[in-house]
This record gives sequence, C-alpha cells and structure tokens, in this order.
Amino acid sequence: MINSTQLLTLTTLTLLFAACGGTTEPEPTIAPSAPVAVVEKSASIDTPAKTVTRADSGANDKIILAQAEAPAAPAAQKYKAETHYVKLTTAQGTSSPPDVVEVAEVFWYGCPHCYSFDPVVNNWANNLPDKVNFIRLPVMWNPTNAMHARLFYTLEALGKLEEVHGKIFEEMHINKKMLTNEAEILNFIDSQGVSTDDFKKTFRSFAVESKLKRAKNLTQRYRIQNVPLLVINGTYLTTGKGIKNFDDMLAVADELIAREQQGR
Repeated sequence: MINSTQLLTLTTLTLLFAACGGTTEPEPTIAPSAPVAVVEKSASIDTPAKTVTRADSGANDKIILAQAEAPAAPAAQKYKAETHYVKLTTAQGTSSPPDVVEVAEVFWYGCPHCYSFDPVVNNWANNLPDKVNFIRLPVMWNPTNAMHARLFYTLEALGKLEEVHGKIFEEMHINKKMLTNEAEILNFIDSQGVSTDDFKKTFRSFAVESKLKRAKNLTQRYRIQNVPLLVINGTYLTTGKGIKNFDDMLAVADELIAREQQGR
C-alpha cells in the first residue's frame, strides 16, 4: 500500500501503475460529516453475578450459591488505534442487516496493489465467519475512478460482476488497456460475451447513478487516502504505519471483526 498521490492526466495514464492514492482536486460539497478520529476501543469484564436459590431437601432447607454463567471473554486486542487502524468518530451506515458485520474492500481497478490484493482478499472472504458480509466499494476520487466505478456497478446490476471482475484487472495490468472511456469499455465488454445492448441501457441508469453517488459519499466520509483497505462495519479502517503487507491488513481485519461481533 502507498500514500495518496495526485493522479496525472489521462494522456499519462501509464504512470498510474506507480501509485494508488487519492487526488488533490477539490472534493464536491457534501453534508458535513464528523472528522476521522482515532479512538481505541476499551474492553471491560463485569464481575460475574452470584444468585441465591433455595432448595428443599426433606426436612432440611439448604441455601445454594450458584455461580452465574460467566460472559464470554472479550476478543484479544493485539492491534492498536493509529498504528494499525483508525476508528471513525461517527460510524457510517452499512448496506448489510443490523446483525451482520459488513467488511467493505475499498479499491480501484487501476491500482496495481489492488490487483495483487484481489486473489488474496477473495480467498480470505471465502472463509469469513457467519454473520459477516464482504462487499467491494470502488473508490471515487476523480473522473477516471468514476468511469471504472460505473463499469463495476453496471456489471453488478447485470449480474455479471463476479464473472468479469478479475478480467478487468487483467485488461488493465496485463494488457495495459486502462478502459478510460465508454468506447473502450464497450469493446472490452463485448470481448467478455456480455450483451453490449444491455450494458448500454444500464450504464447510465438510475440504479447505477445511485450506487455511484453513494460510493462517492462514502469515499469522502471515510476520508479514503489510499487503497486497497478494508472498512469494518462502517467504523474501522485498516490503515496505519503498522500495516506492512496484506497479511497484516487481514489480521487486523480479523481482530476488528471479532470485536464488532462480540459487541452485539
């Protein structure tokens, strides 16, 4: 992972493979949101309660002290705020049910680190515990990101995303075609056996526009500065100087998921 850098113009897109950070262009106006703050979640264990029950045994009454069932021990907290993750002061809403922990991978198709991370995070996501939902969130820093996000959400709406998702990475990072305009995207989609008529009808549909608006809003509210990263339940971002590689990121995510599940 690397820090945020300014994206170059489309005529120098080949240089984009050197960095996966946000731009410095002005952000569109949105409703004010709470600033990101690093808040480490503390854990406490309440002293187990004792109950007193009365039992009859023939002519003799006995007082029996019964230890109440002890609460489950809190998840071990190996990783620290500011070093391994940040915690938003105000948690953002998720698209998953209230009893489900949502994990969102924030990514960009043009990012080489995201390309490398994709098979790793896919394997990890396939082994998540029950009541954990993995989704992808395309980052929305600038028009190039927006075009790729539009491609993502169009394929999702057509039910073709899982089939084509990996091929998009290959088109950009192996074939060196960045898919920065609609014509290039349509040629690519046609090569993947997706109906171009259906694709064009959906590409600028209300459903896709709504998804793009939400992705842009979350990119800003999460204060995303680099990708890939994981957002745990709209609350934690796996970013910090203590994360050196993908294994570190996933280990931090595992712990944060456990904390969120235990807090329910």
